[in-house]
Amino acid sequence: MTGRSVFFRPLRRHGHLALAALVLLGWSLSGEGVAGMLFVPIWVLATQLIVAGSLEASRLRRRAWLGQYLRDDSPWRRWLAGGVLMVLRHQFVGALLALVLLVDLRLLALAEWPLLLAALPVMVLARHRLRRRLSRHVVAEHLPAVTRRLLVMPISALLALAMVLAALWLPQPWLVGLVWEEAITRHLVVGEGGGLLGVFERLAESAELTRQWAMQNAVERFALATPLAVLGWLVLLLTQGAVAWAYVRLLVGAEALRREGRSLRRKPSGEPAPTADRETRP
Repeated sequence: MTGRSVFFRPLRRHGHLALAALVLLGWSLSGEGVAGMLFVPIWVLATQLIVAGSLEASRLRRRAWLGQYLRDDSPWRRWLAGGVLMVLRHQFVGALLALVLLVDLRLLALAEWPLLLAALPVMVLARHRLRRRLSRHVVAEHLPAVTRRLLVMPISALLALAMVLAALWLPQPWLVGLVWEEAITRHLVVGEGGGLLGVFERLAESAELTRQWAMQNAVERFALATPLAVLGWLVLLLTQGAVAWAYVRLLVGAEALRREGRSLRRKPSGEPAPTADRETRP
């Protein structure tokens, strides 16, 4: 019984992260028909998860700014606290990040998925260690949010670096000597179905082929400092960085929503919600 509890306790505590990753994996590997049918619901879900984490970080910054510069009785507090406009801005950015993430996941090689799945335990362990260090310095009420905010950048950077190396290591179509239009025409094979998803897949695959074409021709001509090589590296870093950033943001948002749900369940009627999150173990 003890062995089973040891196994199921971490799964129960971090099952929401695994569920989010598995939903993305299952959708990205599904056929054109199923993926197209579920594209909008998955897009909405991914957007809301990303927005949950970004809104938490934005409100944390806003509260810190208001507490530092405004008096408690100032009417500006209500005006500057952030309302509909802030939510709409985060919804727009979250929708763009979710779109980039979902479309690129459809084009992602199966060999790259272990990198995304490995980000889950890395994030959990890093969060645990960071919380322990921050607990001596950060107010308990804001400790979980501060920890999540500080995790996004380093985890995203590590994941982006790993994905860049994987993209350079995986086999690519031979595009040396071809003009750009010919390379696109010959090798654009995904997203042949109709619908919104097919359009976005073709655009993403065209960007990936442009990156491969630019980098291969620059290397072949030993002109690594030319605008062609710069274009290839720029597309590579932007696409992989955006995917890593959106993916980590999504996981952080899932964690923020889970904690908010736990706080609501623990809150007795007529009493304030608990200020500290007791989740201190990985």
